[in-house]
Amino acid sequence: MSFKTHKIALAPTFRERRWFASQCGYARFAYNHALSDFKAGLENDSFQSWQMLNVNFNKTKKRYDWTRSQDQRAALYAIKHLGQGIANWVSKRAKFPRFKGRGHKQSYTTDEQSVRVQGKRIKLPKIGWIKMREALRFVGKIIKVTISRTAHRWFVSITVETGDTGLVDTSTHPVIGIDVGINTLATLSDGTQYDNPRPLKRYERKLRREQRKLSRK
Repeated sequence: MSFKTHKIALAPTFRERRWFASQCGYARFAYNHALSDFKAGLENDSFQSWQMLNVNFNKTKKRYDWTRSQDQRAALYAIKHLGQGIANWVSKRAKFPRFKGRGHKQSYTTDEQSVRVQGKRIKLPKIGWIKMREALRFVGKIIKVTISRTAHRWFVSITVETGDTGLVDTSTHPVIGIDVGINTLATLSDGTQYDNPRPLKRYERKLRREQRKLSRK
C-alpha cells in the first residue's frame, strides 16, 4: 500500500474563494475551541483525547446556527490535527499547541465520499465542482484532500492510495543469484556469465609486474 499526494493550483470563482475562506475559518474555530477545552481539562487533572474533544465540540457547535452549513469534516480534521500536536507535546517532540489567529496559514481538510476528480476539476463537499490548473497525476482511491491558500492563490493537495508498494513482483521477475569472481566478473544462477572488462585485466597484469619488480629490490 502506497500513499501519494499531488498539490494542484485551483482556478476558483469569487464565490468559491469565499467558501474556502469560510471553511478555513470553521476549521480554526473548531481547533481553538478544542484547545481551550483541552487546557481547561488539564487544570482539572483531566487529559482528554482528540476523540473526546471532538464529541464536546459537536455538542457545543449546536449553539451556533452558522455551523450547520459548513463542511463538518473540516472541523473533524482540525481537531485530529490538534490531537497530533498534543501527542507531539507529550512525547517532547514539540512545544505545547498554540491558538490559531486569523493571520495563521489558511487551510482545511476533508475526505467525504462525495469527493470526485474528473480531468481538470474536483468535486468538493457542499460547494461542488472546482476547476484545477492540471489533472491529477495519480490513479487510485482518494483518501483526503486539503485546500490551502498561499498569498492570493488557492491549492488542493490530493492524497491517493495507489496500491503501489514499490516492491518488484517476483512472479514475473524471477530471483537470480550472482557469484562474483576474478576472471569472470559475474556468473548468474541461470548460467549467464559476464567477463571482466579488458581494461581491468590490463591493470591487473601491470600491477603484478610492478609487484615483482619491488620483490627483487
